[in-house]
Amino acid sequence: MLDKVKHCFCYHCRALMPTATALTLEVDGHTRLLCCSGCMAAVQFINALDLQSYYDFRDKCAPVAGLTAHAAGAGQTLPELAFADAIEELADGRRALRLLIPDLRCAACVWLLEQVLGRQRGVEQVQVSFASRRLRVEFNPAEGTSVPAIAHLVQRLGYQPEPDLPDAGRQSFASHQRNMLIRLGVAGIGMMPVMMFALPAYLAGGAAEVASASNAAAMDPLSAALLRWASLALSTPVVLYSAFPFHRGAWYALRHRSLSTDLPVSIAILAAFLLSVVNTLNQVSEVYFDTACMFTFFLLLGRYAELQSRRHFQESQDLMSKLLPLTVRRVNSSNEETVPLRDVDVGDLLRVLPGETIPADGVVVSGRSSVSDSAFTGEPLPSVRQPGARVLAGATNHDGELVIRARTQPQDFVLAQINRLFEQASQYRPHWSRLADRAASWFIGAVLVLAAAAGIFWELRGADNALIIALTVLVVACPCALSLATPVASTVATTTLRRRGVVIRNGAFLERAAATTAVVFDKTGTLTEAQLHIDRIVPLHTLDTQACLAIATALERHSHHPIARAFACDTALTASAVVTVPGQGVEGEIAGVHYRLGIVGFAWPNIGSRSTTLSPPEQDDGLWVLLAAETPLAWFRLQDVLRDDAAQTVDALRKQGITTAIFSGDSSVAGRHLAETLRVDQLRTGLTPEQKIAAVRALNAGTPVGGQRVMMIGDGVNDAGAMAAADTSIAISPRDVLVQNSADATLLNPNLTLVPDVLRFARRTRRIIRQNIGWSLAYNLSVIPVALLGLLPPWLAALGMSLSSLLVVMNAWRLRRMED
Repeated sequence: MLDKVKHCFCYHCRALMPTATALTLEVDGHTRLLCCSGCMAAVQFINALDLQSYYDFRDKCAPVAGLTAHAAGAGQTLPELAFADAIEELADGRRALRLLIPDLRCAACVWLLEQVLGRQRGVEQVQVSFASRRLRVEFNPAEGTSVPAIAHLVQRLGYQPEPDLPDAGRQSFASHQRNMLIRLGVAGIGMMPVMMFALPAYLAGGAAEVASASNAAAMDPLSAALLRWASLALSTPVVLYSAFPFHRGAWYALRHRSLSTDLPVSIAILAAFLLSVVNTLNQVSEVYFDTACMFTFFLLLGRYAELQSRRHFQESQDLMSKLLPLTVRRVNSSNEETVPLRDVDVGDLLRVLPGETIPADGVVVSGRSSVSDSAFTGEPLPSVRQPGARVLAGATNHDGELVIRARTQPQDFVLAQINRLFEQASQYRPHWSRLADRAASWFIGAVLVLAAAAGIFWELRGADNALIIALTVLVVACPCALSLATPVASTVATTTLRRRGVVIRNGAFLERAAATTAVVFDKTGTLTEAQLHIDRIVPLHTLDTQACLAIATALERHSHHPIARAFACDTALTASAVVTVPGQGVEGEIAGVHYRLGIVGFAWPNIGSRSTTLSPPEQDDGLWVLLAAETPLAWFRLQDVLRDDAAQTVDALRKQGITTAIFSGDSSVAGRHLAETLRVDQLRTGLTPEQKIAAVRALNAGTPVGGQRVMMIGDGVNDAGAMAAADTSIAISPRDVLVQNSADATLLNPNLTLVPDVLRFARRTRRIIRQNIGWSLAYNLSVIPVALLGLLPPWLAALGMSLSSLLVVMNAWRLRRMED
């Protein structure tokens, strides 16, 4: 669990200390926090000597300086203090460090971090999310691994780690976007005049010289020199500032003997620029400043498009900071106070005014209001909440004032759990993505060799544009689009499902759901509402139906069994000495008469002359319970309500060619009636949890209807094992943590028709991923020969490279809607 202890620095020695144990001292009208009585005495002594300026000089010399010996003795160092709030305390003394890595550039960066960090002593697990730019490292400090060592190693790999704090992701994304726009703007402003300066040289060189960049041989020498020097001045900030991310990525890739998509790009830009600088100094006419600027601008344009594709994901990832208020109104016995949300504890009473956001998961204590859970379910219509109703942090309170009692701390809110599941799912890389990553790394090496070979070949042939051909091959063959093909599509798809109320826990869910051929439903609570109601009362004595119902209601008023909720009527009767017998029924006394309500063997047991041959009026699919005293009084038939959308859901699955089945623990004829109503392909009733698991495995293994890719859908505890046994699973309206953890995905919106929509969407996601990969490979393989023949001008190579990445991103953006 998260380390909830708050820390601060000692005013005197700057040691890190728990805020709760800090001593306080008033100094010049300010409250100062101190770690011990020794530091307090020192501050008082300095203050008595009127030497308070000591602290000002100290701060100017070393703001948040290296720690003193006192702090070092506490085992803390500056890097660890900087990342203190991003550390989780795990079981067995292990720790986890959560970092933001804003400058992750491609799948190769993910691979590099996982490989390098994973080989360090004491590191147990490394998870990198390319979509959210987050890194999570689990390690054991007892083996010598430390937070500073991990942070320093990440820096050595060429990345700038930041602590992953609430709202840090959104701020980092905004900062990265702003920097990217500035670099793109500089590149665009520099590129336009440089290309205009190159235009006279193109025209003066004639059509035969167009392919050789800026040949200014036929121009006036003074004018040509002036244009070259002007191009040098304008292209320098483009190459050194705008293209810096490419150069930095390439440098660190070379340092660690790995290949990334930045490497061929950086080589092409620097080679064009440096050769042009040399030729300008030597007054040689051929310069390629326009080529370097075009490469930079168009490639940055592709990077910016990829960055924008992550905005959709980032907005959903930062739900906690986006939806929840910073402060709440806590109600005490005597007054009301405003406190930070992080200080909310279990049992606190919180007041929520109309129009405000529910600040914590809890239960309504007083008030009545319409509350919208659209942040979770995607359902815009609000529902009425009154005392006893559950509310979730992040929901919107519309038209009434509520007082709620907090049930969990902020780190355990359902919203926080959704964020964790969302992050966990985004770290999964599908099979196609892993293949693309491996192909991209080999492809980059081949591109470098191929470009060098092309340059040498054309140089030996005496071509004037041999270098340009080599640079064009470098750029046009860079597999940027291939590296983006799967991550962007998976990220957009996961985010779209989240907004529709589908939270993915297992990142493989979409990949497996796309292959699903059979869907298995649990009955109670999945295809039915799990809300029993009385649809028939059969009196057996002189009492009428209302009297019998009043007696039954008085008995069940003390029970928490699901059946008890079916008995509800206005009655003044009260029962005493009420005893609930699990699996049998309930008994008690009303006005001196002893009553029993339950199964026939309990309500009318075989005692003396009594007979248990009493049977329900009809043998149908209902649940019959008997009310009895000295004589049987009435039969009650209880029915579970079929979901309104169950038939539509099964019909939609059937149209998709998917086999449907019901595996239920209910042994009544209700299951058979339900199977006939819904026209499912299979029915298994009376199954124990172990038998459900065996039935799912049999269906998966090929019996009785042939080998199937099985999806299990349920909502009860006895479904958890079957969910784990299936290829993939969905929890509908989960009532417990076990189901949510056992299922690969959870429907927060209890709309069952989402199931066929999700399966259709999963297949569509798989299709788009394949389209992206196919397009990327087709583009690279078809354009490389054209570049090798020298038929592709540099500006078109850069534009094509950028457009290929843009096409992949735009194709993935189609997944922002679940419908085709």
